[in-house]
Amino acid sequence: MVRRRSGAVSLLTAGLLLAAVLQSPAHAASTAAPTLTIAPTTVGNTFIAGAAVQLGFSTNAATVGWTVRDASGTEVAKGSATAASLIGRLPLSITSPGWYQVDLTATGSDGWVTNGGTDFAVLSQHDFSTSTDTRIGVATGLGFASGANPGLASVPLLAKGGISTARDEAFWANAETTPGVIQFPQRVKDYKAALDANHVDFLNILDYGNPIYYPDEAPSTDAQRQAFTRYAVAAVDEFGTAHTTYELWNEWNWRDKDGPAGATADNYVALLKTVAPAIRAKHPDVKLTGPSLAVISDWQAWFTRFADLGGLDYVDAVTIHPYVQPSDPEASVTYVNTIRSIMAAHGSTKPIYISEQGWATGTSATAVSEPVQARDLIRGELLAFGNNVARYSGYNFMDSGTDPTNVEHRFGLVRNTQDPRGALVPKPSYVATAVLARQIDQLPLIGQTRFGTNGYDVAFNAGGGQSVHAVWSTTPGLVNAGATPGSTVRVTNMYGAVTNLTADSGGHIWVTTGPEPVYLKGAISGVAASTRFALSVQPEIAGDPVSGSLTFTNPDTTAHAFTVQAGTGQASGNVPAGGTASVPVNYAAQNSTGPRTYSAKVTVDGVPSALLTASGTATAPLTVTGSHVLSTSGQDLLRLRVTNASAHSYTVAGLDWASGPGSGTLLAGTTITAHGTASADVPLTVTAASDWAASLRISGVGFFKASGKLAPVGTPTIATQHTLTLDGVIDPELSQVTPISLAGTGTPPVTGWGGPNDLSGSLWLTQDSQNLYLSAKVTDDVFSQPNRDGNIWGGDGLQIGMTSGAPGEATRTQEIGAALTDAGTVDTWRWAPVELAGKPPGVQAKVVRDNTAHTTTYEVALPWSTLEFAPGDRLLSATVVVNENDGTGRRGWLTWGKGVAETKNTALFNAIRLG
Repeated sequence: MVRRRSGAVSLLTAGLLLAAVLQSPAHAASTAAPTLTIAPTTVGNTFIAGAAVQLGFSTNAATVGWTVRDASGTEVAKGSATAASLIGRLPLSITSPGWYQVDLTATGSDGWVTNGGTDFAVLSQHDFSTSTDTRIGVATGLGFASGANPGLASVPLLAKGGISTARDEAFWANAETTPGVIQFPQRVKDYKAALDANHVDFLNILDYGNPIYYPDEAPSTDAQRQAFTRYAVAAVDEFGTAHTTYELWNEWNWRDKDGPAGATADNYVALLKTVAPAIRAKHPDVKLTGPSLAVISDWQAWFTRFADLGGLDYVDAVTIHPYVQPSDPEASVTYVNTIRSIMAAHGSTKPIYISEQGWATGTSATAVSEPVQARDLIRGELLAFGNNVARYSGYNFMDSGTDPTNVEHRFGLVRNTQDPRGALVPKPSYVATAVLARQIDQLPLIGQTRFGTNGYDVAFNAGGGQSVHAVWSTTPGLVNAGATPGSTVRVTNMYGAVTNLTADSGGHIWVTTGPEPVYLKGAISGVAASTRFALSVQPEIAGDPVSGSLTFTNPDTTAHAFTVQAGTGQASGNVPAGGTASVPVNYAAQNSTGPRTYSAKVTVDGVPSALLTASGTATAPLTVTGSHVLSTSGQDLLRLRVTNASAHSYTVAGLDWASGPGSGTLLAGTTITAHGTASADVPLTVTAASDWAASLRISGVGFFKASGKLAPVGTPTIATQHTLTLDGVIDPELSQVTPISLAGTGTPPVTGWGGPNDLSGSLWLTQDSQNLYLSAKVTDDVFSQPNRDGNIWGGDGLQIGMTSGAPGEATRTQEIGAALTDAGTVDTWRWAPVELAGKPPGVQAKVVRDNTAHTTTYEVALPWSTLEFAPGDRLLSATVVVNENDGTGRRGWLTWGKGVAETKNTALFNAIRLG
């Protein structure tokens, strides 16, 4: 929860506030802030369509405000009420299936505010109780005695979500604590009973070692294998074979590699040869699976050895764990194909199960966003089923912890029981899984086909001439689905929202496909890429309406009349035969920020035959930034800027700042015009590294934050005023300026550096109101630049890294290069920021090589606008790199400053003051 003092501030939306709120330095938090705790009234805040949606919470606030957004980011409900009238319950009139996020603001009678939120799901009605479909599973953790155990209350959520199989454990070490006495813990018996009661099958992992028999995890002797076998037989005795399948060990090929068993295929097959016959002798109908293969390291050689030793003879299905996170699941298809080819080479056509695969959310380096987790999990399942994988178990059902930086904590489909957003409340992946289950329940696979460049179509037989096609493309675009003319095609998005289309007289409907699978159900004959329609939407600023256009490109020999229903209304147009026509689309203003999906339904000649979507991101109308700048006299200043990206003005209640012991308020009463900027300076004395923070208060809107670092400037290099003439000759005026010497000892040193005649040079930095200029004269005995564009760093050339402020303060770096190529052209390139990579706009460069004198002259003009720097700030940091290539590859470099060639670290840049 985020707590702050509101004063006169009212709710814009909690979505905006959660994205932009900062506790104002001038209004420090206190115990006066109200409490706000999520307390679901329904397990996991998961509702079936038709049931009343009611969210539980507790607070001591006076009022509670809320904003509800669906999975597309669209606001679908908002309001406020006294906490006393709500009595800890927030009823919502939402009946459409989907995943929803709720932002809450609790305001005390004294004006203090606490922000929080929760999530909920609305699922369509579907009875899974008699389903025989066991394809969709998940690891549940019910066997754990820790906070990673979701508890028995989670089991009905499995059933609601259409999850047919729970992969879980009844650990040997817990079942046999006295030699010869095997008694499974009551919690294991209880969760098995709960699974049975909810019609969820059990994939029981038989694992691991037991210290009363040997100290290591994996058995490595006949005696140890016999002890494990007694446990395995007892497990099948206990849990039976009805609706229960067994997996022999978990990821043997990488666990306990340092133990006597060595994680080898030989020792695993030795265990199978002991366990499998003993179980089958007593339970001939048992289903045993393995080797639960971790697809890492030398997995292909391991699995080949396993097959060579006859391991396939002892299992009824092969289980694998093809993790590819953070890559998309398409990367794992080759793993399944490789496993199948090895099996085929050994004469086996046994089923393949993916018994673990998942994507973790959070903030770790390998994490993905929650919507990406959802789409990757669903695509992973569809790819598996389309490739005839018999079962798929996602990893895992509940987040095992609440630390967003810990990747192991965030694999879940639902949130941890201790999560502040509520126990077991759904992440997008839970709802996406529930929708998949409803779409394909008990439908046999037709097959998988490809379309376009990166399109996938996995089709299932729905009977009666109907089929369900799960369609997506990693390159977003339009598809047309062939269907019986006049027939209805039901389009369901990944979260369960349904739109009905009608096939036109030519037997087609059109749908946008992208990374999120969409389901088409009808009398469908196939799917192909199309360019008939295109929806484009302008960037959205929260609080402003959004405009865009729908373009109809007509390849037909007849004209069409069409109507587009989008956002706040509809527009009509006519497109001639073989022609193109566009109509405007408009979407209502929303106050929340974040990813947004826009949709438009197109009716052609009276037939609703197309559903188009486009993606975007709504950004905050106001941003606060701070820069360490220098006055004309060299005084340190913190320059705070407020930028208004919206189409209307705002009046500032106050811009509160704090740095070290100092604090204050600026710009109170200032009006920031539409698309305007206001700034104010704070004089500072920066003698050591420190932090600053600022919070903008806008009455009736909210708070917007900024923070950053300050570092001492030291003695900066002066970039004098001089407008460069770009002619490949060092300007005569620079003879009056002492150059920066480029020595021959870069880091690492230039390989085999032979002294100044091999590589050396001089550098000048100058500037005017439009550009930063670099001039350099480099002595280089051999010139070689075989590369082009983004690869010019590998040949002779120049690079600059630049940030605003003192070294190490800014996180946004400009990295730009220029080089005379062997092709005779001068190429410029920008590597950073990554989203701006390419030819940098406005950069001019003249590079001349004198082969007689063995010199290369560089003159480069870098526009301040390209560098994203205001020259009036006067303080920037930079490093300059001269790369060396004598025709045999990059030998090294010369640098003035560091932080680009050796490592990406702006703290190693040199400070520059504009003189």
